[in-house]
Amino acid sequence: MNTLAEEGTLPFFVQSSPDTDLIRKRGVSPLRAIVSTSLAVALACTLPPPKTEAERTVTDAARGVRYIAPEGWKSSDGEVRSRDGSLLTLRVYDLVEAKKSFVAGLPDTLIPQLLEWAKYYYMVEGPPSRTETTVAGLPATELTYPVRVRPRDPPTKVIYWVVIRKTRMFVLRAAFPAARLAADEPVMRKIVEGWAFL
Repeated sequence: MNTLAEEGTLPFFVQSSPDTDLIRKRGVSPLRAIVSTSLAVALACTLPPPKTEAERTVTDAARGVRYIAPEGWKSSDGEVRSRDGSLLTLRVYDLVEAKKSFVAGLPDTLIPQLLEWAKYYYMVEGPPSRTETTVAGLPATELTYPVRVRPRDPPTKVIYWVVIRKTRMFVLRAAFPAARLAADEPVMRKIVEGWAFL
């Protein structure tokens, strides 16, 4: 019998072990497992470098705004979305043709529509908390609704910011999966803090 084939004398990379026996039982050769792991590590090492702030700055001329998208978040057509599903949406309304009584009562006259928008996607669990704030140096109203996706889901929230600039009304809406609320709300607020109008 070949001395290399005796128990315990095979080279370290072909010796039997509980791990390699398990891999063999599952039909994957140890060499294939090593190659797969090496490829995964190589791919992870070739990820693109983080984008600079200038590269993440979004100028949306159609909506008249500029903001900085967080690293790893996607921005497209008035939306900024995280990998985990948190979403900031911007809607812009022209107030020139709006009823004078509606415009005079803003933002209060808009609140019923914001509530309906929230109810379309969520179970709203109470009245909103309301805060007077600023967005891009302009007075704004922040409304935060406590919501759930389904009755047994953990609670989360939907936040609206309403800003009027000249003859346009800007409505920003932030929504979070419950599991990402604590991590993504500060990131979302940072986007709004860095907001600029063109």
